[in-house]
Amino acid sequence: MIKSLFKSFGYKTVQTVVLTLYSFLLIPILLNYWELKVYGAWIALFTIFNLIQVIEFGHATYIGNQFNAIVKENTEKAKKVLGSALRANFLTGFIQITIVFLLFKSGFLKFLLDTDISDKTIATVLTILFLYRMLAGSFRGIIVKILNPFGLIYKSFQFATWERIIDFFILVIAAITDITLIQLAIVWFIVKSVYSIGLLFIFKRLLPDFFPWWKCGNFKLGIENFKNSIPFIFSNFLERLRNDGIVLIISAFIGTTFLPLFVATRAVVNFGLKISEIILNPLSPEIINLYVKNKLNKILDIFNAYWFSTGVLLISGYSVSLFFINDLFTFWTNGKLSFNLGLYSALVVIFLIQNYGKIIFTFFIAINKTKLVLTTSFLRVLIFFSVAFASMQYGLYGILLAMFFSELLVNTFWLPYHSFKVFSIKKSNKLLYMLNVCAVLCVAMLFYLNYVGISFWVLILLSTLLPLFFYYQYRGISKTTRSWLIKSLKELSVVPLKKQDNVK
Repeated sequence: MIKSLFKSFGYKTVQTVVLTLYSFLLIPILLNYWELKVYGAWIALFTIFNLIQVIEFGHATYIGNQFNAIVKENTEKAKKVLGSALRANFLTGFIQITIVFLLFKSGFLKFLLDTDISDKTIATVLTILFLYRMLAGSFRGIIVKILNPFGLIYKSFQFATWERIIDFFILVIAAITDITLIQLAIVWFIVKSVYSIGLLFIFKRLLPDFFPWWKCGNFKLGIENFKNSIPFIFSNFLERLRNDGIVLIISAFIGTTFLPLFVATRAVVNFGLKISEIILNPLSPEIINLYVKNKLNKILDIFNAYWFSTGVLLISGYSVSLFFINDLFTFWTNGKLSFNLGLYSALVVIFLIQNYGKIIFTFFIAINKTKLVLTTSFLRVLIFFSVAFASMQYGLYGILLAMFFSELLVNTFWLPYHSFKVFSIKKSNKLLYMLNVCAVLCVAMLFYLNYVGISFWVLILLSTLLPLFFYYQYRGISKTTRSWLIKSLKELSVVPLKKQDNVK
């Protein structure tokens, strides 16, 4: 079990590296060959594509959970679930294409994409992409779920990695050859369909007992399971809207030509996300185990260890980056984009606030606080859009302000408030609990003062507060937890990535 777990961590790490390289290599290439309006239009339309896709993603999540629950006891019933899901996928595909049609006819698609590329072209591209999902892509997303109960989850990481590499080459070749967006969509349809069909043969070799699963099931069961998946669809939509809705607001109120700068800057900032995930991933199973055993104080100890380790790494890294990020960004984008210090600073602070609440939110997901998770997602989205529309006259800064307040209120007030009730934290311990927030707010002040051009020595003087925050936070972590965290990270770093035998 432990061996399989660390193997999965290993492949997940490889996937994370590939995803990081994907962004850092693709952005300068596309900037070099595409006009900003074309690149911006692709970003916006793909954002819409991802938002609408939550219909099939939520459905796939439900099917995967149901399959995992029954496969060991009733193989035939599990096959019926898969076969019925395949039939329901045609319904999800029809719904998705219908949504595109309604967006186009209502004029809302044109509103979302402030570009001189026609909304008819955008609608055509989206329709082709969803035809691919309906005919080939969505069923692959479902059958990947059957790998999990057989200890083959690392295979899904492999497949996702290869798919992202394929995506990379499709976009690079499209940019170099200067084909239209519609032609790009057609190439996407053909190549990704061939890849999806090819995976079927790999699945058949790995789990031959489940083939031909598509002959099982019926449309009635598929519709029933689709209805049951609606809560997952809604939850996924809110989380996707939280991330991608920002892109659409920028597209609608500022223009698609600004999107490349925003996406490129966010890609740089999101590098810290990869670091926090490497630390958080091995902690999550331990947190669940401790909660089952009612060792709440130990969980709080892990929280502090996470905040301390990510706080030191991320805050130090982002602070040092201020000395060279301008030149590095210019070099990376080949001078096609002008670095915006205000945008970078704001996104850094917003991400650091997100990082504080991330482990609390992960904890609530792990212990199945479904209602609280859904309410949190809804609250985050509600605050963001309310502030964004109220301050739209301020353009980009109004959007950044909306992002800041939505993350600040949810991560530093809402989530801690509910965690206080779970852990019954004493007033004397709440200060330790909020030390990382204090450090982040201190960084926010430093970044703002740096942006307005205050004296360098004043910044140095104020920055001395940060070591004090981390010192007291470090003292609040037990020696046992410190040792456990160091050991886990060492084990993760030496995960063997050996070729495994097929599981029948």
